[in-house]
Amino acid sequence: MKKHDALSLLTTTRPVAVTMLFVAATVFGYFSIARLPLTLMPELSYPTLTVRTEFTGAAPEEVENDISRPIEEALSVLGGLNKISSISRSGVSDVVLEFVWGTDMSEATQNVLEKLDLVFLPEDAERPLILHFDPSLDPIMELSLAAHGDDTREEQGLRRLRRLAELQVKRSLEKVQGVAAVRVRGGLEEEIHVALNEEALRRVNLSIQDVITRLEKENINVAGGTIKEGRTEYMVRTLNEFVSIEQMRETIVAKDGDRLVRVKDIATVKASHKEREIMTRANGGDSVIIEIYKEADANIVSLAKLIKKEVGTFQTEAEKAAEEEKAKTDEAGGRRRHGRPARDAGVSAFRLKQDLAQRLYTQEGVELKVVADRSLFIESSINEVRNTAVQGGLLAVLILFLFLRNFKSTVIIGVSIPVSILMTFAPLHLMGVSLNIMSLGGLALGIGMLVDSSIVVLESIYRCLEEGDSVFEAAIRGTKEVRGAVFASTLTSIAVFFPMVFVEGIAGQVFGDLGLAVVNSLTASLVVALFLIPMLASRQGFDNLLADSGGKPMWRFQSIRDLQNMFREASTGMRLLGILTLFIPLRFLVTLIFEGLFNLFFFLMYYLVLIVRRVLVPVLGLLFGVIFWLPLRIMDGLLYWAGRIYPPIIRWALANSVVVALLLVGCLAWTWHMAQDLESELLPEVHQGEFTIEASLPVGTPIEQTAAVFSPIEKAILAEREHIEELLVTFGYDVTNTKRSDEGEHSAKFKVLLQASEQPALLEEEVISRLRARFEKLPDVGIRVVRPVLFSAATPIEVEFHGTDLKELKQVSDQARRIFAAIPNLSDVESTLKAGAPEIQIRFDREKIQRYGLNLRQVADLVKNKVKGEEATKYNLQDRRIPILVQLEEQDRKGVEDVAMLTINPQGENPIPLESVAELYLDEGPSEVRRIDGSRAAVISANIRGGSLSDAVAAIEVAVAEQINLPEGMTFYITGQNEEMERSAASLYTALFLSIFLVYVIMASQFESLVHPLVIMFTIPLAFLGTVIALKVLGISLSVVVFLGMIMLAGIVVNNAIVLVDYINTLKAKGLERTEAIVQAGQVRLRPILMTTATTVLGLLPMALGQGDGAEIRTPMAVAVIAGLMSSTFLTLIFVPAVYAMVDSAIARLIGRKSRPIAEAAEGT
Repeated sequence: MKKHDALSLLTTTRPVAVTMLFVAATVFGYFSIARLPLTLMPELSYPTLTVRTEFTGAAPEEVENDISRPIEEALSVLGGLNKISSISRSGVSDVVLEFVWGTDMSEATQNVLEKLDLVFLPEDAERPLILHFDPSLDPIMELSLAAHGDDTREEQGLRRLRRLAELQVKRSLEKVQGVAAVRVRGGLEEEIHVALNEEALRRVNLSIQDVITRLEKENINVAGGTIKEGRTEYMVRTLNEFVSIEQMRETIVAKDGDRLVRVKDIATVKASHKEREIMTRANGGDSVIIEIYKEADANIVSLAKLIKKEVGTFQTEAEKAAEEEKAKTDEAGGRRRHGRPARDAGVSAFRLKQDLAQRLYTQEGVELKVVADRSLFIESSINEVRNTAVQGGLLAVLILFLFLRNFKSTVIIGVSIPVSILMTFAPLHLMGVSLNIMSLGGLALGIGMLVDSSIVVLESIYRCLEEGDSVFEAAIRGTKEVRGAVFASTLTSIAVFFPMVFVEGIAGQVFGDLGLAVVNSLTASLVVALFLIPMLASRQGFDNLLADSGGKPMWRFQSIRDLQNMFREASTGMRLLGILTLFIPLRFLVTLIFEGLFNLFFFLMYYLVLIVRRVLVPVLGLLFGVIFWLPLRIMDGLLYWAGRIYPPIIRWALANSVVVALLLVGCLAWTWHMAQDLESELLPEVHQGEFTIEASLPVGTPIEQTAAVFSPIEKAILAEREHIEELLVTFGYDVTNTKRSDEGEHSAKFKVLLQASEQPALLEEEVISRLRARFEKLPDVGIRVVRPVLFSAATPIEVEFHGTDLKELKQVSDQARRIFAAIPNLSDVESTLKAGAPEIQIRFDREKIQRYGLNLRQVADLVKNKVKGEEATKYNLQDRRIPILVQLEEQDRKGVEDVAMLTINPQGENPIPLESVAELYLDEGPSEVRRIDGSRAAVISANIRGGSLSDAVAAIEVAVAEQINLPEGMTFYITGQNEEMERSAASLYTALFLSIFLVYVIMASQFESLVHPLVIMFTIPLAFLGTVIALKVLGISLSVVVFLGMIMLAGIVVNNAIVLVDYINTLKAKGLERTEAIVQAGQVRLRPILMTTATTVLGLLPMALGQGDGAEIRTPMAVAVIAGLMSSTFLTLIFVPAVYAMVDSAIARLIGRKSRPIAEAAEGT
């Protein structure tokens, strides 16, 4: 027997050890699955920070000068800053910092805080807040709480809904493990109003600030320490908080002579609500919306199930009565059948513990239900990817069976798929990768490639068997001969993902998990091919796996006699121990029992096996024969004709190498030409069955008017209930929202959740088109359609006009908005420079203020307190703290004239009205002032409709160049997703170049030649030819997803050429002439090349044809890989032999020899 290295001997001499190692790896992988977080997308770390500063009452231009500019100047020197911009709106400043991808955001946040400490802001400005953008922070679920039967439009009903939502729903859901926060929107928030009468204040010589201060000091509980008396220690407490509204009315605020002035003498005190800034409605009725946010590491699907279990469902009285009646009937029937009560699980649970929804319905008469559940799309997408992977694996195994026509060989190779996948999950768990559509997509993408190495190894083993080797020797030698080639081919497939670390932007973040999944699964498949496959191939049967090192079975019962012999041997051992007399009766009893039972057992088993062998096996054989007869005949025919026609094709190609070379150059030129005409986009749009229409009226429209204008639209949407499952409407804005937004009382949001459909994209576009037509009929209404964010936060199209003069920017932006709106494939065109809110501007006369002995700040604060009011203190009612707002009663501040007549010296002898020291103007400023990289800018945003991003960008560039005459000094830039696409494309080109370079390095190292890899590298552009044709024919845009598929192709398509060229060199080393070596190598390697290509293509086919949730991301990548691999395989079989011969002949002529192996020739040069 030949000597072999220890690694080769391991697979045949230690089968149990090898088996146990793989069993352990798969078990660890299986248990790792449950510990992997389940999310829709990989965790994205957007390098963006927003510094928000509130400056209440300031106009946009004041906010720009006093807040935004100083902060911009302080933060513009930060390291790693890619872009800085600011948005100055009425009363708020947002400074947005965009860092380069890969920046440590924790360190960046700390640096921002340090710089902000050096900025001097006005005293009225609030402390700046730092906000992080993260789409994963969107709510995972939304609940609706609405009254049942009551008119919730009444103030009392809406206050009650809000109270129930905060006290019962919110507190219950916050206890659920994994819930990070619960936010309540809508309804009416409770507030105590102290409405002061201006004339009454003047009579008692009080200011509004006096009343605020007095209420604050009267509403206190103070701890006074402790005292000891004897053996008792007493706590001293001053309890003086308000216990009722009536007590507030009786509070003494001043003394007018001998008369005590109470709050009720100068004000009206009543329980009311905060000024309404937001209205929320669900399916046509007023409701309160409860948003649920998850913890960072929580599993969304599992958490959603826990929440729905906590919430439950409610039953109406009729439904409950019917169920209880059914329960009584079942209970009576249960007694008759079993003699004891029968309990229904659902009714029992209802009786013992009502869930949250039922409790609220029963006790409070309100309905709580889930109206939006993000986990449903995630679960559906994950299941779709899982099904795609399973279907791909089955198809790969099926094509293997058709090629091999041997069940055992198919099982041996097919086992590499589940084993490799299970082995992948443990490394993914250690790397912190979650189960998402990207990581699972990577497994599905590589499902067909997992058997490639196993096919090559098993084919080599069988070839050694045919050459006369024993089973064990064939397993060792066959694996050893192809070990280097298999390792190199797997390494080329893996190496293409290493340059992904250089990919910037969203592409590098999103596809990292996919690359890790592919790399780990292919690595696992390599280990399986080199160790598990040879071990299984060397076994004569599965019973050998239970054999010891000598090959003798460790245990086997062939008949009842064997069992009796075992008992005889055991009893003999007992006799030797001196206790035989105690067990002799037992021996005969046991023997008798076992003979009877086991004779019957073996009798039954004998005839069962006989039936299976004589009847079932032939029937199954006939059935499978019928099923596979046609596929096998077709496969035989294809392989027969491929084997017949391929050698003449090779010989023709070798004889006409110049023609082949010209064809190759022509293919490459055609590929480049067609690639220039491909449409491009950042990422495919993913349809999740929901969208939001953001609509707005002119700024300054009150919320009641906004609701009145858009209510007909709401009713029209609800009329189409055959397509719409849920409709959530929001009028106004939520002041607690931490996202950047231009919302206000003039804005409305219509969140539409569609019914399930076989074609969700078509249904979504159809519904959006109909709704957009309805909105466009309304005057002065701007709309924008927003879909759920998966990847990029930017609008598809953003055009920035940079200048210094706001009027010029306004003129240009208005002109651009009209021109862009006429472009066919643009929709929802909006400008950031809109008309601002109407303002009452107060301009003081400083001399007059000084003449009356007043100061400007004092007067301004007085006006603010009277008009806006101020929270004096809070009223404790049970476990609620209700704000107490003090302001002038509404009749004293209804209009401009009332504001002009406000008394500014409440404690003076003669009242002085505001108009005596100031002039009041009605004006309209800009809605916002935007700055980008230090200069003012107007931004035009738009969505894409019926075209690609590249087409839209080209149309905009033409429109600006031909129709807009920019003033001197004004520039424009196209940003949004186009900017992100250009940045990602540049880094992806770099990654593609580095991937090809790595593939070359690996092949050069394997063949120890610099010429060899160049021959093989021709397969890569041949693959791109197929990809470009498929994209053009199917109308798929060139996106980041497609580009990633092309990077994968660079590592996959060279594998067939590596195997082919390697065997050509092997035959030439054995002395064959070059032409014969090429022809024979092509004949021998044709079958495994076709087999590996077929398994990869069929493994990807379900992904390419997938129509489920998330298919928009998976399908383009699968199509790119399938088309590229097919074109590369068939063209490789023709072009690579011809190019090999041409290069070998050229080198031979160069060094004066007729034939020489390329590797040796390269060394000679």
